[in-house]
Amino acid sequence: SKFYTISMSPDVTATLDIEDLRSSEETEDRTPTMVNLILDFFGELEIKASVFFVGDVAKKHPSLVLRASNEGHEIGLHGHEHVPISSLSPSEFRTETYAARNYLQDISNQPINGFRAPMMSVVPESSWALSIISELGFLYSSSVLPASSLLYGWPGLPQQPFLWSGGLIEFPCPLLRLFGLKIPYLGGTYLRLFPDFLRRFGLQNSNSKEILWTYCHPWEFDNNEPYHNLSHVGPLANRIAWLRRSRMLNRMRKVLSGSVGPPLGEIANKINKDALPQVQHSAFTPTSPIIRWAHGSLRE
Repeated sequence: SKFYTISMSPDVTATLDIEDLRSSEETEDRTPTMVNLILDFFGELEIKASVFFVGDVAKKHPSLVLRASNEGHEIGLHGHEHVPISSLSPSEFRTETYAARNYLQDISNQPINGFRAPMMSVVPESSWALSIISELGFLYSSSVLPASSLLYGWPGLPQQPFLWSGGLIEFPCPLLRLFGLKIPYLGGTYLRLFPDFLRRFGLQNSNSKEILWTYCHPWEFDNNEPYHNLSHVGPLANRIAWLRRSRMLNRMRKVLSGSVGPPLGEIANKINKDALPQVQHSAFTPTSPIIRWAHGSLRE
């Protein structure tokens, strides 16, 4: 079979990471309101997305899992809790991931083939998790940013889909190369804050071997949420998380108004694994002194 490639008009797969970043249970949980808003939006555009649930959020709001599954979206796992993988021991990660995956499978009535690490926190220091993810039965991961990052990145990895040495497919975060920088232009903070022409330029210059996907979080659409400190990020990253939320829905509409790709799980099932480059679990490090200084600088 041929390698799965995108068309000349690049398809962009929609993905949604459902997480609860509140530091206190006393803060209003607005997750159901915002997730339902986004699912309504996907329904309006007739989009089938890859929806990654944090395990403990799925347990609090099983109706959201059921709605997403019943409406034809792929369900994936975004970790048991929204914490960096490096904050867990291998045994903790294995136990929690196993339980969360089984729970999602039971409630969604579909196989859970996709894993996305919280904050894309699969980095050289946490690469031990890749073998566990594969051993637990996941088909693919969507957990790395293949460049230096203010939070979590793994410079030097391919930007096209590749195989980890254990056979796990990786769909790396799409990047735009501009003035020596690599920018994850299709999602999250970058989609909210950066000029819209960067998205258009990135899509026009994307490589035919890339699998393009946009990513978003329920809280990014919530312009009415009272300000509070978010969990597991430092003060500066916390401030950035509140900027320009009012534009997120319109930005996502622009991204998904063109040719929309199928869920990542569907792509993974069609891809020819023999045609993918293979990567060992070895470390890559930033080379530029400025990049070395900036890399990870927003971690707490």
